[in-house]
Amino acid sequence: MAMKFLHNSRLFRLTRREKTVAMVFLAALLLGSLLPGRLIVAISDSLDHRLFFLTAINQNTIKNGDYVVFHGNKEEVEKHAKHMLNKDLNRLIKKVGCAPGEMLIRDAQRQFFCQGIFIGKALEADSLKRPLPQFQFSGIVPEKNFFMIGTNPRSYDSKYFGFVDADKILHKALPLW
Repeated sequence: MAMKFLHNSRLFRLTRREKTVAMVFLAALLLGSLLPGRLIVAISDSLDHRLFFLTAINQNTIKNGDYVVFHGNKEEVEKHAKHMLNKDLNRLIKKVGCAPGEMLIRDAQRQFFCQGIFIGKALEADSLKRPLPQFQFSGIVPEKNFFMIGTNPRSYDSKYFGFVDADKILHKALPLW
């Protein structure tokens, strides 16, 4: 008797529009519970993109041009990138400029090249005229290390703080916007 009542009740007789609204609501609820931990908004000017979708990381598949989220040195970033509004200064997002086993060259003009391709130039000082640390390296990128770059010439990246160890990489980041 109870099943007959439920079957005949208004609850199970939805119009097409009501069904659509219910499905959209359920989909939004499901995505809302999954996506917040998978989206990151970059507010720094050091990147061309602002919204990224985070995926699991497989260090063997990281290549030049991939965006990754990694643990940075919080004190170092705070000292040289105070303009960043991100509260979690320990998590940085940059693009891989040079991967393990590739040839990274820094010339006398502070220009960096990976496999002969120009990837950036280190500035001598920040916008407040404070001297910036200079990463001094020419040679093969060591195993389990990545040289990270921003897409803006003023990006605080590996040109200053050096290689990022693969163990510090948290996610691969796919640009959405």
